[in-house]
Amino acid sequence: MSTESEKMNLDEKKEHLNSLRHRRREQIERLHELNNKRNELRSSRDKKNQESKALFDEAKTSREKRDQINEEVQVRKQMRDILREDADKIGKRLVELGSQMKNVSVPKNRRVGDKIRRLERQLETTPFLTKEMEKTTLQQLEELSSEFERIEQFKDLRSEFRDIQNKLRTMQTEIKIYHTSVTTLAQESQIHQEKMLHATKEAKKIKEEADGAHAEIIALSSSINNIRKELDGLTQEVKKLSSEFGQELQAVRKAKKMAAKKVRDRQLDVRAEEIVVRYKDGAKLTLDEFKILMERGLI
Repeated sequence: MSTESEKMNLDEKKEHLNSLRHRRREQIERLHELNNKRNELRSSRDKKNQESKALFDEAKTSREKRDQINEEVQVRKQMRDILREDADKIGKRLVELGSQMKNVSVPKNRRVGDKIRRLERQLETTPFLTKEMEKTTLQQLEELSSEFERIEQFKDLRSEFRDIQNKLRTMQTEIKIYHTSVTTLAQESQIHQEKMLHATKEAKKIKEEADGAHAEIIALSSSINNIRKELDGLTQEVKKLSSEFGQELQAVRKAKKMAAKKVRDRQLDVRAEEIVVRYKDGAKLTLDEFKILMERGLI
């Protein structure tokens, strides 16, 4: 630039200096514009990052709740399935008892014990029993004893049947409760699953926008740095050319002033010579004419 400026005259330097200053103003305005845009993008990026983080945290919370519920669902499913297995076993036992009770059949005579005791007393208290009567009585006792055993067996079977039946009802109620809770918890887990997916989707979308803004910020920062470098160069160039222009302008003005002084001095010399001629001719001089003669050192 120094070599180029040396080849320029003063007017060309002035025009070039104005052009550089105009370019510098444009770059400063552009720099302010890019800085403002970058600040806006930074603010937007930071806001989006915060929103994205909040959504990722929300998704994490929903996932943790879902996993916690799913663990509880698995526990309750296992409890329900265990109860179902036990209920199946008990149900099979109930069928067996029902079949056994049918085989035993329901006794018709419910006073077998009294009859047995009466026959036993009869055997003990009757002094004279024929062999035929004794045989008949013993046969009756044997039949009644068999009937009594069958009654007791039936009672035992019926008692066990009723106990198991009550236990099965209780287990079926518990199974239903577990199944209902599993269904309810599964629905709640699905709600948290949907919340997690929605929050994750939104978080990723906003994070992509934030990353896009960050990429723009990096590109703007590169442009800003380039402009600053150019501005530094322009500033140095303006300073140097302004200094050269100032020095040359001062020199021109000084030369013009000296030239003007020479012209004035020549004019005064001519005027002084005329005044001297008039003075020698005896003409009366004015105050200004005396000053001219004094200035030129003629009196």
